[in-house]
Amino acid sequence: MLNRDTLTGIGLFVAGVVFGLTLPALSAQQRGGGRGPQPPTLEQVPQEILTLRQQVPTNSTIMMDVQWHWTNLWWAGQKKNWPLAQYYFNEARNHVQQLVRKNPTIRNQVDGTDVELQGIFDGIDTSSFQMVRDAIMKKDSADFEKNYKVMLESCYSCHKAVGRPYIRPQIPTGEVQAIVNMDPNATWPQ
Repeated sequence: MLNRDTLTGIGLFVAGVVFGLTLPALSAQQRGGGRGPQPPTLEQVPQEILTLRQQVPTNSTIMMDVQWHWTNLWWAGQKKNWPLAQYYFNEARNHVQQLVRKNPTIRNQVDGTDVELQGIFDGIDTSSFQMVRDAIMKKDSADFEKNYKVMLESCYSCHKAVGRPYIRPQIPTGEVQAIVNMDPNATWPQ
């Protein structure tokens, strides 16, 4: 069951999306150009909200993106491709932030308590995430490897806090996508 804060957060998110989608349409109409979609009427807003809620990615979808970027971050760091490592770091962190914005509070699957994700993220962001970021900025392979492992421990702590101790991150054992060349000295494709 969703609590009042979660429902309020979802409502504000959806209202922001609806406003963000209708504002450009209003602007085009006011300029006399374009036949864009009309903003929803008050009667149409509930259906608009339901439609938009169905388009919001699930938590697991967002976390699969985090996994993808965090795995590629490992391989970019192993190849000492620091600009690519920074890119994957930023993408992973941004997706975690997206999850926290989407669900600032999540229900623990084991004991049913509410877990405040924003507090967990704030702690990790100023510790483990910062340590990985610093290692990338210093281009320090030893610190990168050590701090990457610390961040995996932080990830697992969060998984346990929300009642998902069975989701155990590990050091990647294989590159997940061969289409991205991790070699910082690659010359192809041009």
